[in-house]
Amino acid sequence: MILHTILSFSLIFLIVLFLLRKIFSENKRPLLPPSPKKLPIIGHLHHLLIGNSPPHHALHRLSGQYAGGGGLMYLQLGSVPTLVVSSADAAREIFRDHDVVFSSRPPIYGGRKMSYNYADVSLSPYGEYWRQVRKVLVVHLLSAKRVQGFAAVREAEVGRMIERIVESCQGTAVAAVDLSEAALSLSNNVVCRVGFQKKRDGGGEARFHRILHETQQLLGEPNLADFFPGLNWVNKVNGVDSRIEKNFKELDSFFNEVLEEHCIKRSDEEEDFVDSLLRIQKEDFQTLSTESIKALLVDVFVAGSDTSASTIVWTMAELIKNPSIMKKAQSEVRQLLKGKKKVSESDLPNLKYLKLVVKESLRFHPPVPLLVPRETTDKCTVGGYDIPSKTRVF
Repeated sequence: MILHTILSFSLIFLIVLFLLRKIFSENKRPLLPPSPKKLPIIGHLHHLLIGNSPPHHALHRLSGQYAGGGGLMYLQLGSVPTLVVSSADAAREIFRDHDVVFSSRPPIYGGRKMSYNYADVSLSPYGEYWRQVRKVLVVHLLSAKRVQGFAAVREAEVGRMIERIVESCQGTAVAAVDLSEAALSLSNNVVCRVGFQKKRDGGGEARFHRILHETQQLLGEPNLADFFPGLNWVNKVNGVDSRIEKNFKELDSFFNEVLEEHCIKRSDEEEDFVDSLLRIQKEDFQTLSTESIKALLVDVFVAGSDTSASTIVWTMAELIKNPSIMKKAQSEVRQLLKGKKKVSESDLPNLKYLKLVVKESLRFHPPVPLLVPRETTDKCTVGGYDIPSKTRVF
């Protein structure tokens, strides 16, 4: 009888404890942004995979349905909590009130090797190291003075590209022009000359293009391990790991050649970006190691080549598609020339209509629609919603 009473009270106690914990957990459950229905295990991944539309189109469609006026939508992509920000007000609140919390980057499977273990600026987590290398990149490559100093390089390479296009249209055997290849070659040549004062001609140029293209593919392709970190082993089976290792060896060998050339460079030659990095390394090796220099070069080449080429190609495609707009742009350029043989960079501020054309092309065809994702370093509240720590942000 006593045992029966003890068991009954124990059972009642456990039931009451369970109910209290359930009520308490429901009260403490975070208020997440609106979200579509999800499936077990994969979460909301199926919403991005259905149909042939690119991921950013799918996210735009979902945001229109679920984000509402707040401009925030919560997704569970595999095992990764994800926040999609689709309004200017929400973005303004994030960068104004929670800029430090949203400043870090999530680990990207393909990026770890290619960035020399996140030693670059694009993929490096927020912290003192990131601030130091970002300062190096901004001051020694992206400052207004440095950008203006490279104007002659850009004008020379654009002139060479135009000459090649004109030559292909002359004579009896008119050759077709691959604008995509011409634009990519232009971008690569400009970046190479800015980075280390010379182009990679002949086989060297083809090798550089191949390495760069594969690097961009590995960094941009969706990877299963980015959504399910426990499935890293799959990349050993499907060949992704071997692709990453092969491309990294070629990339590292290429950068080693560049650094060796600059170590024996004559002192009377003009200082380029690599020279600046090597000089800074001598002054402060702890901040800027050799791996850091190579990682910064990856940032420069990946961000500076394909994005510019893509913008040129899409802008020309839209102009061909809209001949009336092309005619207006041509008229503006010809009116500005007034007998001059070519347009210089100093003339660009006067090409207002052409600038609007390029901006509209970027709106329709952004080179990197989602940019590099961010990751929250702590929980916070945005627009009245609770955002957990370690949430990936687009």
